[in-house]
Amino acid sequence: MKAVVIEAFGGPEKLKVQERPTPRPDFGDILVKVEVAGVCHHDVLHRAGKLPGAKAGVVPGHETAGQVVAVGSGVATHAIGDRVVVYQRRFCGQCRNCLRGRQDMCRALGAPAVDTEGGYAEFVCVPANMGIKIPDGVDWNAAALACCPIGTSLRALKTVAGICPGDVVLITGASGGLGVHQIQITRALGGHPIAVTTSPAKIRALKSLGAEDVIVSKDLAYSGDIWRLTEKRGVDIAIDNVGATLPETLRCMTQGGIVVVLGNVGGAAVPVSPGLLIGRRLRIVGSGMATLEDVQQSLAMLKAGMVKAVISASVKFSEAPKAHAMLEARAVEGRVLMQGW
Repeated sequence: MKAVVIEAFGGPEKLKVQERPTPRPDFGDILVKVEVAGVCHHDVLHRAGKLPGAKAGVVPGHETAGQVVAVGSGVATHAIGDRVVVYQRRFCGQCRNCLRGRQDMCRALGAPAVDTEGGYAEFVCVPANMGIKIPDGVDWNAAALACCPIGTSLRALKTVAGICPGDVVLITGASGGLGVHQIQITRALGGHPIAVTTSPAKIRALKSLGAEDVIVSKDLAYSGDIWRLTEKRGVDIAIDNVGATLPETLRCMTQGGIVVVLGNVGGAAVPVSPGLLIGRRLRIVGSGMATLEDVQQSLAMLKAGMVKAVISASVKFSEAPKAHAMLEARAVEGRVLMQGW
């Protein structure tokens, strides 16, 4: 089979198309023919060698949708022809975290594209419990984004932040793959999204997705605008998709507000004022990938039209370096997808 491999850590040119043996499903496995794979900033960090524990020489990609073409012995849950989203990490199903529905925190196994094989390939072979069936009415493009970014964002807003109707929600990095879907999820759950971007060219698109206000801040000093827009009240929830903006985001919060950190684009540490946390009774919470239940809910929202997949561009798998270069240049609004060779 054809596969895009991280030949060595470095720039986009390190992504190379190679021939790899087509995997065969073992006991409990399904073989999935990949139809669409999304390109996440996580993939960019992996390729650049900036992810702890990541390896070169592997196939990246954790946003994968495809069709089951073979099943291993012992599989009763899937059949050839099933359309599935591939959950973005392997999990044991037996540890304490798995048994309480937190597959995202399973420590027993690992994540595709980090220590196993990812979706930048013609086929991917995974345990059957990682194949989440796609409901009728949800196309391949939308399904590929059901785990990340949509499921990841739904978890951050609904489960972690506990969004309630009427909450004012600040979203940084709003034009990225996470942000454009967080705007829609916030609206669908009754919240009022305020988007932050560095480009005035993205105002119209962000408002069309449901942002009530869009703050353009090239220097990412937006707290003053937040206080003006909220009449000095602040926001109830902030989703920080950037990381370096955390100190500025904290200044935007109302009493008792919660900041959910989803991004760490630069990877550097940032200063946090304990006095600010104490004085305003703020909470800072890290969030990450979706659980199986979050993905099911994401697919249901896509089917109902509550959220729409935002696709910036679609390229062939052989053009993976181009896709990565687009993300690094911040030349996207939403997700870049790969399909076809």
